[in-house]
Amino acid sequence: MIELGASTLGFRHDSLDVALQEIKNTGFQFIDIAMYPSYCPHFNPLTASDGDIETLQEKLSDLGLKVATLNAGDGILGSPDHHDSAITFAKATIQLAKKLGAYAITMQSGIEPKPGQWFEVARGVANDVRDLGNYAADLGLDLTLELHKDLLMANTQQSLDLMELVNHPNVGVALDPSHITYAGEKADEVTLSLGKHVKHVHLRDGIGKNIMVVPGDGTVDFAALALALEVIGYNRVATIELEYETAKAEAVRPDLARAKTHLEKSFQIAKPS
Repeated sequence: MIELGASTLGFRHDSLDVALQEIKNTGFQFIDIAMYPSYCPHFNPLTASDGDIETLQEKLSDLGLKVATLNAGDGILGSPDHHDSAITFAKATIQLAKKLGAYAITMQSGIEPKPGQWFEVARGVANDVRDLGNYAADLGLDLTLELHKDLLMANTQQSLDLMELVNHPNVGVALDPSHITYAGEKADEVTLSLGKHVKHVHLRDGIGKNIMVVPGDGTVDFAALALALEVIGYNRVATIELEYETAKAEAVRPDLARAKTHLEKSFQIAKPS
């Protein structure tokens, strides 16, 4: 059964407290917490004290919220200048994910290579990802890399190639239909192609190269995506991940509710009768 959740990324211009309360008020139980210090600074596993983590755990418990994944990163793999910070942040995120009861973390795949250098960059990134996969596996978690525009893993073939290079049972792909649309592909077809590699799902709509579209307002066929996920046996959370340049909670609130209604209709076909 696929449960719908929501990401705090949509409330990146608000505090984490506001984001969690808004998500709870909209009727969700499962969440992704977005943690990008320079973009969505909702929580930082490197600077958080034990007390900060305990406070977060208590807040989640009080609100009845369960963490599906932590979507996080600081620095990017494949870049010598960012390598160490990216690894350090990822390991801290994995440790935090274990404490919060998540099943995985999501991070970006790596820097976008120059033309003709994809495999050269990907081989180096794959080694780091494999090591992080081992680190996650030791804690009983998965590591998912997001299929994301303008990065190392930006389409179906690159996702398949990178998964083959990594070759780790605890490493998979986090799908996002908005980025799939940006790549000129269809979410259901990509899902079927990736199959067992799909270990987490974000839900956002797209129109051509516009990835900041509320589900139901773009061209993604979410009912077809739901069916494809059922075919491959996906039974984890699919989180609505809205994204805005400047919007705050008052503007995000109706969009999240509208997206939830639209996606519940699309995903009810993937629920058992």
